[in-house]
Amino acid sequence: MDSEGDSGNKFHKLLQEAQRLAAELNPKLAKKRRSVKPVSGVVSWRQRDNSGQIIPKFPPKTYNSTTRKRSSSEVAEPVFQQPEPTPYDSAQELNALQDLLRDIPPQEKGTVPLSWAERQAQSSEKWNASRSAMVKNIFLAEHTDTYICDICLQNTSVVRCRDCLPRQFLCSSCDTQIHQHILHNREAMFEGFYQPLAPNMIIQLQNDGSHQIKHEVRLLPVRLPQQCTCSPSQLKLTCGKEVILVGINGRYQLNLPTLSCSQCMKSWTTGLDELVQCGYWPATINHQTIFHVDLFQSFQDLKQLAPGLSRQAFIGMLDERTKYFGRTGKICGDTFQRSFLEWCYAQHEVDKLLEVEPFRCTACSPQMHAVSVDGNRKLYRFKNASGSATKGLFDGTFLARDEEVSSFVAQIQQATKHTPGKGMCGSSQWTAAKEHSGKSASKIDEEGLEIAVCRHGVLLRALNMFRGEIYAYPLYLQKELSPSNVSFFCSDVACKYYPYLEKVSNKCSELQGLLEMHPLLSVMHAKAHSWTCELKWGGRNQEGAGNTIGEEVEQVNSFLSRAAISTKYMSKGGRTDMLTVLAMGWNKKKMSNMDKILAQRYAKAVQRVADDKLKLEELKAELRIDDAVIQQWVTEVQHWPEANSSLEGEASREVILKKKIEGLYLSVMQRKHRLYRQTDSNKRRHKLRQKIAEEKAALSSAIEELREQTDIILPAVDELLLTENFVWSWTYLGPTDLRTKKAIFDQVMVIRRMQEEEQIVVQEMRRHLNSLIGVAGSLKTLLLDQSNGAHCGYHSMLRRRLSVVNAQVHHTKASFSLALHGEMTSQDMLSEDREEQVSDVEDTSDDDNDIDSS
Repeated sequence: MDSEGDSGNKFHKLLQEAQRLAAELNPKLAKKRRSVKPVSGVVSWRQRDNSGQIIPKFPPKTYNSTTRKRSSSEVAEPVFQQPEPTPYDSAQELNALQDLLRDIPPQEKGTVPLSWAERQAQSSEKWNASRSAMVKNIFLAEHTDTYICDICLQNTSVVRCRDCLPRQFLCSSCDTQIHQHILHNREAMFEGFYQPLAPNMIIQLQNDGSHQIKHEVRLLPVRLPQQCTCSPSQLKLTCGKEVILVGINGRYQLNLPTLSCSQCMKSWTTGLDELVQCGYWPATINHQTIFHVDLFQSFQDLKQLAPGLSRQAFIGMLDERTKYFGRTGKICGDTFQRSFLEWCYAQHEVDKLLEVEPFRCTACSPQMHAVSVDGNRKLYRFKNASGSATKGLFDGTFLARDEEVSSFVAQIQQATKHTPGKGMCGSSQWTAAKEHSGKSASKIDEEGLEIAVCRHGVLLRALNMFRGEIYAYPLYLQKELSPSNVSFFCSDVACKYYPYLEKVSNKCSELQGLLEMHPLLSVMHAKAHSWTCELKWGGRNQEGAGNTIGEEVEQVNSFLSRAAISTKYMSKGGRTDMLTVLAMGWNKKKMSNMDKILAQRYAKAVQRVADDKLKLEELKAELRIDDAVIQQWVTEVQHWPEANSSLEGEASREVILKKKIEGLYLSVMQRKHRLYRQTDSNKRRHKLRQKIAEEKAALSSAIEELREQTDIILPAVDELLLTENFVWSWTYLGPTDLRTKKAIFDQVMVIRRMQEEEQIVVQEMRRHLNSLIGVAGSLKTLLLDQSNGAHCGYHSMLRRRLSVVNAQVHHTKASFSLALHGEMTSQDMLSEDREEQVSDVEDTSDDDNDIDSS
């Protein structure tokens, strides 16, 4: 016992000595920790979860927002009511979700994989050791030795077929017999090197023992029917008309098979029905050229991974593969694109019969929390683009019909009087904030797209812009999406759009229901607005918004904008169809990962709440304030916009200079932000740099003039521009530094939004799972209706679709169960799709004149 006491005293003395040394090295830290209680010799260990995070001993406190009634005299701008908190029972929602997950067995924990750097180091070592052997094996693979035929084991082989492995070496007779109906890529080897052979080339043995390459008719591989009951010896297979087959390995010159019976005199020729059923797709109804369906699937997958891939580049790759395998001929790009789009539309029709809704988010049905709308000016199309003016196959599916949008815009313009020019926010002008704009006189027809997505990045609707970004375009999308019961309508100019909506709804009574959607200024665009605008309209400050960022369209823009390099030269219908195909592919990927996305959002929300509360406690300790002071500061900051609006009537030179400095600061910050994110040419970037230089010079001059007239001293221009959302000294309110109050306010708002996000995601997880279960039930009902044996192909596709949905339900339950029980690893939380990272997405919403300083 004495030895244990001595060891405890020694440990206590050592710990005190370490604290004394730490205080000498960091006096500031010692000052913060001067109230620390004496440490005893007993060490207490903090409990941690599976991911290494500390489990708090006490449940976190909840923050209740307070409201203050304002008099009518304080209202200077059109106001909107904050969304009333929907009745939410946290225990009830969690119990409902856990009831759906009741049948999930406990998940086994796998081993932690090596880091990326360790795996790359191991791979490099193995490659370095094997590189010389790999080069040697390349030479050995081209060695034409004398081999015996792998089939008959008698004759000398003259052909190598890599597709026939493990029996790749064949003699001339075995080669003819095996490859009569198979389109393998073969190589002749009798001349001392491997020479590619087309399918219609064979090798014949001459009388003198030499070999010669000759042409022979090759038939298209199709399934032959049982057309009669006669003896098979009476059936004769002959060649029909010539056709061109295009597959992933290039172009083939083949013939259609024809079957005839010499006894009953019946005959059969390959038709369009047989081609489609055998996995081919015609280029025309006459099927002179046919494509393998696998080729279309490969092209569609490549377009999803590389939207900028043009059909000319893909066709060029096929032409090169044709030459590589010893064949000749060119492939028509126009024919390929038309046939590909027809195949995509046929697949879309099949999907509709299989209960597939490509433009519906299962996590947002039937109650959609938020919709984000923004424009994309890169997806324009030239007027002189080749092709006819025929409408696309997908016209109205994703992109709204132009005539319907034009009729709506004309109706709105006729009902209301428009304010010319760009919308103002503070001292900045926005081209996206316009009520009216004339038709562009440039060489382009469609000037871009106006796109609407949900808060999960699922594409919902879009339209072609012909007059720039006017208010009527998002208004049309808002009207189209109103049946989805949307709570928040996100926009980068929400501060100007909502007053416009109020004015239009007063003239058009049928649009008054749109006012139920609460406006939300997107988080990143809010930094380029005035600070009062950000406080009033910003997404971080909207009650009930959760972690809705409002920038979800930018995720889609970073994907679709890469297709602009090819779609701007397409015909009107071709552009519509290609953009729709890309949008459906984007949504398919999003929906397949929806369970992981929701589970990761829930886990991150829970972790963020705990982390942000710790940060707030650190700020409270540092500033020596309590919850009452924090609530007072939050209320004060919330009413700053009202206090600032009361000073707008002043018109002195000092006030004019202050407004000018604020406007120039916001303008330069916005232009620098978009220098590389939205411009696609050096010419436009050079124009932006010139404008930035001019505005920086004007800002420096205004700061110097303000210093001469008053005692206000601001940082230099370069130092000023390094600070985001700079708080101006003339907005000083109260004895505490304005920036300190704003920091506390921001931290409290983040905590409230993340607490709301946790509740919102639980609701979305339950909706998503219920949607999948509902689709499975609908498919089972359709299967029962088809049980009489009719439409057997449809019956088989329903069964396959049901199997896929059941697998999704199982995986979704497993993901949600891990998230709710806090068993997601840090690796799982970091594996979220790149599209979910909003901070580094490409901003393509506006042109280079998006902000003009007054």
